Amino acid sequence: MECQEEVKKIEREVKRRENLSEEVGRTPDKYSSWDSIKKKKDSYKKKLRLEKIKSQRLEKRVESLLVKLDSALSDDLTSILSANQHKMTELQKLFWQQQRKAFSLTDPRGMRWHPMMVRIALHFHSLSDSAYEFVKNIKILCLPSKRLLYDYSNFVDPKEGCQEEFLNEIKEKINCCGEEDHFTFINLMFDEMHIKAGLVVKRSTGELIGYTRLDDCEEELRKMQHELASKTYKPALAKKVLVYMAHGVTSSVKDIVAIYSTDDLAAGQLYERTWDVIYHLENAGIKVLAVTCDGASINRKFINMHESLDKADKYVYCTKNLASGDSRPLFFVVDPPHLLKTLRNALANSFSHKRSRKLWKNNQFLSWKVIELLFELTSGDKFRHHKLTKAHIKLTSFSCMTVSLATQVMSNSVANCIQALLHHEKMQLLDTDELVKFIRIVNRFFDCVNGKEDIGHGDKSPEKDCEDDTEESGDVQQSNPDKASYTSSNDSRFGFLQNEFLGYFNEWMADIDARAGIFSDSEKNQMIVSHQALGALQITVNGIVGAIKFMLEETGATSVCARVFNQDPLEQYFSKVRRSRGDSNNPTLKVVHDVRLNLHAQGRVSVAAQKGNTQVLKRKVTEVDDAPLPKRVAQRKPKD
Repeated sequence: MECQEEVKKIEREVKRRENLSEEVGRTPDKYSSWDSIKKKKDSYKKKLRLEKIKSQRLEKRVESLLVKLDSALSDDLTSILSANQHKMTELQKLFWQQQRKAFSLTDPRGMRWHPMMVRIALHFHSLSDSAYEFVKNIKILCLPSKRLLYDYSNFVDPKEGCQEEFLNEIKEKINCCGEEDHFTFINLMFDEMHIKAGLVVKRSTGELIGYTRLDDCEEELRKMQHELASKTYKPALAKKVLVYMAHGVTSSVKDIVAIYSTDDLAAGQLYERTWDVIYHLENAGIKVLAVTCDGASINRKFINMHESLDKADKYVYCTKNLASGDSRPLFFVVDPPHLLKTLRNALANSFSHKRSRKLWKNNQFLSWKVIELLFELTSGDKFRHHKLTKAHIKLTSFSCMTVSLATQVMSNSVANCIQALLHHEKMQLLDTDELVKFIRIVNRFFDCVNGKEDIGHGDKSPEKDCEDDTEESGDVQQSNPDKASYTSSNDSRFGFLQNEFLGYFNEWMADIDARAGIFSDSEKNQMIVSHQALGALQITVNGIVGAIKFMLEETGATSVCARVFNQDPLEQYFSKVRRSRGDSNNPTLKVVHDVRLNLHAQGRVSVAAQKGNTQVLKRKVTEVDDAPLPKRVAQRKPKD
């Protein structure tokens, strides 16, 4: 028996070696002899025959492993899907239709994907490349190929500044909202985001990406400065990107308009870039109503570079729109959430934390100690009427920048709790009346300038968002009228903002000037919030009031939501950029440009993180968007 087994092994080895193709030379055919060409041909024929045999054997093996479904089980699956059709959303129906169609094709290259499925696939792939590849490889779902996604997410070559393709798409979105003139007005917001300084080679062109881009005049000035200093001129590496976003005042537009690479941005450079963007928008038929930014020093210098239309006001909140043919006004707004954090931080530093403030008004100190005592006295209560936690009380460098913590401190619930504890012996040792008044007036200010999203007016987009715009008063939930959209130029909230709110700070300064005793200018400055914050409040209130009245009186808009004048959409865009490609807090300049194209292709499928530093509206349903997506056109190389 052993001999027979050995003989069989030898026979199999001999047969295997006979079937192996003989070594074929690699000499090109035009230099080979006729015998070598014939030998190579026979070798290829033998290899082809063996591959066919192998393929047939594998097909038989696959057929033997297939599980055949009986007709009863197939009918049950079909009936289950048919019976629940009415419970499925339009997106779910589209998804299963696309999956059934993709599985029925023998060649996946013949699949023509719906634009909505491409958007979903782009969003999935941007969140996790490995997860997308895993789901695709195990074949539990049919998904578009990465090559197809690349063509849709690279439909245009990204460049710095404004690009005509993006402006045309914004104009198309505005046209879809309606023919009324007020749909063409947008709020232009800008901010900087830190990136990773470094150079990346663009494979398609060999270009080095990572240097700052200057215009011709700035380039010549920079070269001249280095020549005078006898230094070799080298372009500076980009450390930040300056991003501009257009937010429709009454339309659903929320799109990136331009991106610039910067290192240390000066006010003059910011002025040139901003007006370059405004001119491009106006030339495209998109009217710029307001410009929104945060309260950084460079932004304040930028605003002060303009000539004010209101000569009576100390601060510039309105100027002439030089890019418009009808000389419309252009309003400036400092981001309201940033102002709320500034006011809360001033209170937190009053007799606590940095102790840089000693807020005083109407013969009373406004101290953070009251907030700390409130938390201490109520921390053991099972049911509390406020939302204060340790994160609200002990602020860090991170928590002091969190908007939600500031809104929950400067709220009516905190003011009510302080008043409810006035009888406590520890609370009687501290001043509380002016602090309660300060918290209430700041709370109402933020409600008036950060109202709920106006989703019902002028929005024909497939996305419908909602939010909870209620506040608790005792045991009954009541709608907050201060958060409602503005429908009349005689709204009482305008009087509150311009008279009562700004008048409160004017009275505060008058109280300090009239305070008995001798105080230096530095000591007086500690008794009130910073003068930069006071100026930003003046600009924001007058800018928002002026912009809303202009829309209601001049453009025919029936309602305007004040929330369109904050920077939340831009902050959410930054979070999407950092979240893409593996949660990178310091993306390179090339990644920023690539992600912009990807997010643009995703459209409203892409959503911001729910735990971010902005208020993200909860979407009820995501409807199917049939709008076609632009696709990269392959450029064929010319024949020699």
